Amino acid sequence: MTYKKTIGRYTTFGILSLIALIQTAPLIAAVFNTFRSDGSIKKFPIGFPSQFNFANYAKAWVVGGYARAFGNSILVSFSATAVVLLASLIAGYFLVRSQLRIRNFILGYFGVALSIPVFSYLVPLYYSFSELNLVNSLFGIILIYIAINLPFNVLLARTFIFGIPKELSEAAIIDGCTTYQTIRKIIFPLSKPIVTTIALIVFVATWNEFTLANTFLQSPELKTASTKYVLFVGERGSDLSMIYTAGVITMLPIVAAFLALQNYFIDGMTSGSIK
Repeated sequence: MTYKKTIGRYTTFGILSLIALIQTAPLIAAVFNTFRSDGSIKKFPIGFPSQFNFANYAKAWVVGGYARAFGNSILVSFSATAVVLLASLIAGYFLVRSQLRIRNFILGYFGVALSIPVFSYLVPLYYSFSELNLVNSLFGIILIYIAINLPFNVLLARTFIFGIPKELSEAAIIDGCTTYQTIRKIIFPLSKPIVTTIALIVFVATWNEFTLANTFLQSPELKTASTKYVLFVGERGSDLSMIYTAGVITMLPIVAAFLALQNYFIDGMTSGSIK
C-alpha cells in the first residue's frame, strides 16, 4: 500500500509539473525575449538571451508613455476595487442577515446580471454616458467597472459571510454596535480571505480590461495600460523586442499581485465554496 501511494504521489507530482511547465513556458519565453534584440528574435523566436540588458525596458517605458498609462490604470483599478470591496461586504452582509423580502429580489437581480454579456448593452451605455458627459472620463470608466464587478463579488461575499456564525453579529448588536460597526469590527476581520480574493479579482479584471476602456477612453492621455499596449503594438509592430518588453511591462503588476496574494486568494475561494 505504501509503495502504491508513493508511485501515485510521484505520478501526480509529475503530471502537475508538466502542466505548470506548459502553462509557464510562453511567459518564460516572452521574458527572455525582452532581453534580446529584434534581429535575434526574428532569426530564432525562442532562445536564451546572451546577456541580461534592461535597456529594452527603459526604452519601451519611455517611448510607449507607460508612466501616464500606469497612473491611469492604478487610479481606475484601485478606485473600482475599493468601492466594489466595500459594497460587496455590506451587500453580502445584508443578503445574509436581513429578513426583508427584497433581499431575494436583489439576489435574483445579481444572478441575472451575471448572465448578461457586456456587448449586449455597450451601445446604449455609450449613448447614456455621452448624454451625461462621462465619455472620455476616468470617472465614467470607474463607474462602469464598479457596476460590472459588483454582481459576482456580492454573491461571493454573501457565500463567505453565510458561514460566519450569526451569534457573533447578534452579540455585537447587543453590546450597542450599529450595523456598520458590526461589519467593520466583526465581519471585516473575519473575512480577510474573501476580502483579498475580491480585491485581487477586481484588480485583475479592471487592469486587463480592454473593450470598455478603448471605447470610453479616447484621448491618448487617458489611455490605460492595456489600451496603451495595443497602441504601442500598432506603432512598433515590426520591432519584436519592444513588443515583448511592452507586454511584460503591462502584465507585471498582475503577476506581482497574484504571487503576493495567491495563498489568501486560494483560501478565500475554497472557503467561500465550502461555506
